[in-house]
Amino acid sequence: MRAVVTPEDATQALEDSRHHVVVVYKHSPICDLSARAHDEMNAFLDAAPAAVDVRIVDVLSSRPASQRFEAQTGVRHESPQVLVLRDGDVVWNASHRRITAQAVAEALAL
Repeated sequence: MRAVVTPEDATQALEDSRHHVVVVYKHSPICDLSARAHDEMNAFLDAAPAAVDVRIVDVLSSRPASQRFEAQTGVRHESPQVLVLRDGDVVWNASHRRITAQAVAEALAL
């Protein structure tokens, strides 16, 4: 997972999604649900092709980046949260216990 640290990184992820699918995982390092979701994202990555572009946002240390995603996509911020971006838009999102390796893999098959 590649870190999204600044608002500009978030904008770049959205721009990159115009060329290929980008998966954004919003993570809180102090949340038990985020820890479980992080495990699910790692399980997803273990099974996914190497070319899958997954980015991670630490919502505590990189709050402005997380807020940029909300402002540019219109999807209300939650943590943990996964956004699947395609052509500059969110085509799928999930939060909390809905984040599973299988759900993310199925979302990429949309």
